[in-house]
Amino acid sequence: MTGMYMPLSLINEGYPNMVFFLYTIIFMIGALTGSFCTLAVYRLPLKKDITHERSFCPNCNHKLKLLDLIPILSYVFLGGKCRYCKQKIRPRYLILEVFAGLTAVIFAISFKFSFTSFEVSKIICLFLGMLYITGQTIIAGIDKENKQILKSMLIFNWVVTALYIIYLFIVGMANINRYAIYLFFMLTLTCIYLLDKKQKRKKPYAFYICIINIILMIIQNYVLYYFI
Repeated sequence: MTGMYMPLSLINEGYPNMVFFLYTIIFMIGALTGSFCTLAVYRLPLKKDITHERSFCPNCNHKLKLLDLIPILSYVFLGGKCRYCKQKIRPRYLILEVFAGLTAVIFAISFKFSFTSFEVSKIICLFLGMLYITGQTIIAGIDKENKQILKSMLIFNWVVTALYIIYLFIVGMANINRYAIYLFFMLTLTCIYLLDKKQKRKKPYAFYICIINIILMIIQNYVLYYFI
């Protein structure tokens, strides 16, 4: 027993509950990430701080408390309104949090992340994958609202993409198709960014590209881990 795998009896007795608990935690982490993405989508185009400044209502500017910031639950219990000024909160906050939570779970399942074998390689894969998806989500959100790609987010995603490709090479999971997908989409976003400097867009092309990228990334994992 190396400590890497759980006793067979424990797996047989409580595995379903453990699986539910694991993916509930992953969903919560994803929802928190989605909440951060909504903040970033709003603040980054305005050149506002996204790490140190407390969240506030954009209508009444009241500083939000912890109970106002619980992903999904705060929106539901507050009836989709600000606790202080009663202004309606845009449904996009709830939608993005739910989307991010479900995406995190689907992504984790796509490469068989489980309680039965906490492999370091899969933990790193989950971490880098979530960073990549977060970057793509922020780019998509900003493009949907403003029809633009921010240079800072483009650089962030290039760095994460490079780290992920290097990681795949180191652990011996090199696959030209995986590299091609990541590089193709990042090059496409870069081209859109460069074209934006010459002419203002009327359609959120980067939004659609990022969503397709996330979907293909997950589908590719399912094919590699379940069918090959």
